[in-house]
Amino acid sequence: MDIHITNHKILWISFLMDIKKTRWHSICLAILSLSVTACTTGSNVSITLENTLDLERPDEPIVLRRADLLEWLAIDIDPANEVIMVNDRSGKVLPSQLDDLDDDGTWDELSFQYSFPPRAKVELTLQWVEQSKDVRHDSRAHAYLGYRPARQGDFKSVDHNVRPDDHEPQSQPYLYQFEGPGWESDKIAYRVYFDSRNGKDIFGKTKTGIFLDSIGLKGNYHKLQPWGMDVLKVGNSLGAGSLAMLKNDSLYRLGKTRSAIFKKIADGPVRAIIQLSYKGWQVESKSYDMDEFVTIWGGKTWYHDKVVIKGSASDTLVTGIVNMFGIVPVQKDVGALEVLASHGRQSENQDMLGMALLTNKDQLARYGSAPKEGDGITFTDYMALKSDSDEFQFYFYTGWELEDKKFADQDLFMKALEDEAVKLSEPIKITFNK
Repeated sequence: MDIHITNHKILWISFLMDIKKTRWHSICLAILSLSVTACTTGSNVSITLENTLDLERPDEPIVLRRADLLEWLAIDIDPANEVIMVNDRSGKVLPSQLDDLDDDGTWDELSFQYSFPPRAKVELTLQWVEQSKDVRHDSRAHAYLGYRPARQGDFKSVDHNVRPDDHEPQSQPYLYQFEGPGWESDKIAYRVYFDSRNGKDIFGKTKTGIFLDSIGLKGNYHKLQPWGMDVLKVGNSLGAGSLAMLKNDSLYRLGKTRSAIFKKIADGPVRAIIQLSYKGWQVESKSYDMDEFVTIWGGKTWYHDKVVIKGSASDTLVTGIVNMFGIVPVQKDVGALEVLASHGRQSENQDMLGMALLTNKDQLARYGSAPKEGDGITFTDYMALKSDSDEFQFYFYTGWELEDKKFADQDLFMKALEDEAVKLSEPIKITFNK
């Protein structure tokens, strides 16, 4: 990579995945000059963002870590009283959020989005302001778990929940609204069955908006509603990115565990993050403890999944896509990613639905397919993932024709998917101006 030396700090920010090292939110940094800035309330820092691709990048996610801001700019931030606002050149405040990822009371990451024309450069300003002057924005990303401990009355939104040991799949009256946690953008929603199935499912949307809080309260979400519907039949498959382990040529679903805990980490306006923690996942003679971090961004139809399994460096994690209609999957590499895609008349509304898994090339062990019958995982095309650490990462992408008519066409679905893979492979270049 050639770097034009200027009197700035120049860095490449990958908000999702370090392509070479497979690290979440990792940053390749070349410091070409050092300038110390002490930032207090009212201070500004100018940054330049560059789209190096010949592609439009609407709602492009950007993440800046607090630790890196402290190091690079020598800033002095009072997390109890100050926030950072992101402004464009006209002074417009962009939607952003400060997320406390480790629950220590101090924010760890600043996230926001910006829409880039091809090969565009834009200058933005980070402004330190008192919390009382923070600007509120409508949310385009949301995480939700509706829970009623007595299985009666109204569901209440909770930020933390320990799954009861005696909770059984599909037991009624429902303990959880739509059977478990959900995460959504304004374009799509996903859910996970918070029971021994641990399956992931898709709520397709026919109109833009945030709807999870009301799904399952009225009407049958397996039939088309004003907002959309459950578009996927999961059965005994791995659905929309569910998890399993591959050992001795056998697939073991993430099933019953000693404990399971839901935690909401971030909840809009630009991204939502949930954590699912499992202890005691038994696979043959080995027991695993696992943390799963699921992130979704406004305007996107994909989610990102980071899975951390202690003591799993030599093991093979599996994630998959349901295939009940004999659709021939597409396997290809795009940019820095491997892609497994499926498109056809496979939605519960009997219309066109495309789905895909994407992962770093270094993490793909192999592609595979589950049998069409048996007591275990069935009707699934999958990616087997490897890692030299305890961490695995992938994306799950969806395109439903009633959300966007272009997804009715396989070629247009694949073009949109491949463009997204290229964008995920080529992070926005960010320069901190002197």
